[in-house]
Amino acid sequence: MKKLIYSAFIAGMSFTAVSCSDYLDVSNEITKNLSIEEVFNSPSYTKSWYINMYKSISEYSETGSDVNAFKNPWSNLCGEIASQIAPSKDVMTSGFTAGDAPYHRWKDLYQYIRQAMIFIERGKPVGSTADQQVITLDEMNRMKDEAKFFIAYCYVTLFEQYGPAPIVTETEDPAEPKKHDYERPSVDEFATYVDDLLKEIIEGSSLPDAVGTNLNEMMRPTKVTAMALRAKFWMFVASPLFNGEYEEAVKLTDKAGKHIFPEKNVEKWKTAREHVKALITFAESKGHGLYKVKNQGGAIDVNESLYKLFQCYNEEVLWASTNNSYSDEWLMERRTTPRDIYNSYGTVGPTQESVDQFFMNNGLTIKDNGNGYNENSLVNVTNVCNENKRVDANVFNMYANREPRFYAAVIYQGKSWHIQPNGNPDYIVDFSVNGGVGPSSSDTPMVGYLLGKFKNRKILNTNGYLSSFFRPSIIFRLADFYLYYAEACNEVNANDPDIITYLDAVRERAGIPGYQKLKEDGKKDIIGNQVAQRKAIQQERFAELFCEGQRYFDIRRWMICDEGKTADQTLFSGMNEYGDPTKPIGSNESYYKRTVLEKRIWRKAMYLYPIAQDEINQCPKLVQNPGW
Repeated sequence: MKKLIYSAFIAGMSFTAVSCSDYLDVSNEITKNLSIEEVFNSPSYTKSWYINMYKSISEYSETGSDVNAFKNPWSNLCGEIASQIAPSKDVMTSGFTAGDAPYHRWKDLYQYIRQAMIFIERGKPVGSTADQQVITLDEMNRMKDEAKFFIAYCYVTLFEQYGPAPIVTETEDPAEPKKHDYERPSVDEFATYVDDLLKEIIEGSSLPDAVGTNLNEMMRPTKVTAMALRAKFWMFVASPLFNGEYEEAVKLTDKAGKHIFPEKNVEKWKTAREHVKALITFAESKGHGLYKVKNQGGAIDVNESLYKLFQCYNEEVLWASTNNSYSDEWLMERRTTPRDIYNSYGTVGPTQESVDQFFMNNGLTIKDNGNGYNENSLVNVTNVCNENKRVDANVFNMYANREPRFYAAVIYQGKSWHIQPNGNPDYIVDFSVNGGVGPSSSDTPMVGYLLGKFKNRKILNTNGYLSSFFRPSIIFRLADFYLYYAEACNEVNANDPDIITYLDAVRERAGIPGYQKLKEDGKKDIIGNQVAQRKAIQQERFAELFCEGQRYFDIRRWMICDEGKTADQTLFSGMNEYGDPTKPIGSNESYYKRTVLEKRIWRKAMYLYPIAQDEINQCPKLVQNPGW
């Protein structure tokens, strides 16, 4: 796939070079003497108005210094990674209030909702073939259906961060004095509204079923995309945070006495299961499936599958963005490359807690009996990411015999590069105090790891090699929904065989034994045990979806963030970057010593993001989330 695809979607829609910011501020549609009628009497202005709605998409590739609420500060905020110079770095150590919480999407999303509503109301076929600028009736109908999708998408995005948010039914001009004091609907009211909207899109719209091979349209919503959004939404609605297990939220009422959050209703898991299975069945009927690279013998090449999954548009992708910070050589590629490799400035790396979440190559966790894991020696480890599969010597045993997703995702002490630097065939990454990526500079990851997932292994930032490579940024992919489906089935009936079928399908592509195999071999038996299966599904979601923008929201909807729980948010660790890798392992002088790097502020109120205090002040009927 060529770099030209980066602009293919824009070219396919015949976009003009006119800047949306010149006149598309949705708080004031009439600027520079351009009336709203003139906007929708012009094909180019109409298309520019339409494309501005795509800014509502949350795209999670950026975890470095350019993060904002629509990118991925969330991986840093939940301790999945540490990003040394990102503005999100100190948020959880300093804490925040409703008055100064930094990563809001509320205001922007309501602007996009309003803009989509205006488009639906005002958009019309326009232009002439003589001017070579025309929007036909069929094109306009599809664009309006996409606008409906983006309204639903914005509401779902609001829900995962804040819970139920006000439903807007009129295109009130924010520049005018407020006519309404917006109230929050209950979770059930909100779910009904959003689900009805998505049902209308899925069953009665002109959206195509799927993108198929038309890469020019990878970013445009389809029926598969709408069904995926519906499935994800119901997984959140059914989850503990929104389904009666957050006690303080259940007690929350508005000024009229209406409860915003419901009592627990296990039937919602059945609804979630129904919608996730419907999505999987429909997507697979349209050619979607788990992406697998096969070797000459027809077996899965696990390492190539896990690598190329993020390098090209493929059958697993249900929805993707053409915006990807890894496609720009100055952004995430260099932010995840050691500074001693051709003027890079790698500062983004997994925390020790993330390293510990990956499985062993025998399918067991590092805490399971008989897993073969230890932290007491240095060994040889083959770098499967290296072009020659180099055997790296004197690697900490913590990193030996781990699962393939670990090697694809984590750059650790002593690992060679995917292409050894010119003239340095024995290069290894050295994060220790005297190493080439040690703590003497701000361009170093504080945790002693760099993020390897998503990187292109042909890039070396020097003459004769690629300096950049375009790839899509995946928003929805099928493996995510296999795991959603296993989760929903487990909450409905722990003996449902589909739980292990879909969980093991993901593990097979990841190159580790499934739970059916582990049971048959007498190594581990979780089958039929709801608590054990729930924990296994949660850990699988971490390993499979690491740094894809999911974990922050997953661990909150599961309510497992409190001190001492599975995703304890109070402490984050790494290796001892001021230590010496030649000193005895585990000693205070050794690099190989787990070291607490941050003590973070965590309160139960943080399960839901606070609504900005400014919004509360403007709308007295708007009820704040509990604890804020």
